Amino acid sequence: MKFVDTDSETLQWFPTHMRWSSEGEREEWAELCALAVLHAHEEKPRRRRIKGLRELLSAFVADFSKLTPADQAFLFIPDPDELPVPAFLLLAESEGDRDATLRQIVQADAGNVVRPVEVDTFTTERLGEGLRSTRYWATVDDQLMVTVRYGWRVEQSGLDLCLYMVWNDPGRMAAYADSVDEFTHTLWINEVQKAD
Repeated sequence: MKFVDTDSETLQWFPTHMRWSSEGEREEWAELCALAVLHAHEEKPRRRRIKGLRELLSAFVADFSKLTPADQAFLFIPDPDELPVPAFLLLAESEGDRDATLRQIVQADAGNVVRPVEVDTFTTERLGEGLRSTRYWATVDDQLMVTVRYGWRVEQSGLDLCLYMVWNDPGRMAAYADSVDEFTHTLWINEVQKAD
């Protein structure tokens, strides 16, 4: 079994499930995240504030599996007073031409754009050289959106990996761009061996 792991120590990124085994499991996760986020910002957060953030986080992640067919997700919570932003991860066995696949993973040639897709080479020590794209697009009601995608072919694991985030506020995305880049440098492929 292979999955993406992190050793990030910032209290901004929280692994979350795509599907929950029970509502209680989801509530317990949301409580732990709410406590961690609030204690990072306040010395003694009030119970009402903890409860409010717990309820928001629990509701926010409840239907992730209906939103996207991703394999994994992290929740980016840089500020307890702003909506979190999910970072979805897709893993697939490597196949085809590396460069063409990476361009497809980061949607380098996607349509429906407000301006040309920005594509850069992006390298991390653990995942190697890949691509990062920034794509500005508009919803049917003309709300400006931005999708940031990272793609790698991890040869030693035989996997193609994509991490992507969709932002409904390009200014907010720009403000946190460095934090997101830093997080990607903490990722690696964890290969868990099955017990015999």
